[in-house]
Amino acid sequence: MLIGEFIQKHQTTKDTVRFYVQEGLLTPVRHGRNYWYSAADESDFDQIKTLQQMGFSIAAIKQIREQHEKHCGTTEQWQFNLHLIDDELAEISVQEKQLADRRAGLTDLKEQLLALLDSASEGGETTI
Repeated sequence: MLIGEFIQKHQTTKDTVRFYVQEGLLTPVRHGRNYWYSAADESDFDQIKTLQQMGFSIAAIKQIREQHEKHCGTTEQWQFNLHLIDDELAEISVQEKQLADRRAGLTDLKEQLLALLDSASEGGETTI
């Protein structure tokens, strides 16, 4: 299929598809001035989107694909993927801590504002 049909079917943009082609993540066959996207390209696109939704960067996705092509089904590939997953899980832990800290700060501020509103309604002091 041509790029127009591909982007419509996969609800994406030409820029996104062209970027993936430029990065070597999609490898459509060139026919004259056009590219022809195969079922394999569709599968690759779906895998890219799934990995991105899991938080993997384009660089990591390229590494995963490279390992798959060179070492498919080997312990080397599995160990490499395990390492990438551990890195992503560590990053999620950092982000969770940041979110917890943010929640605590916002909760404290909310409580202060509620106390001010309560005090103001009773005719009391209205400064933090």
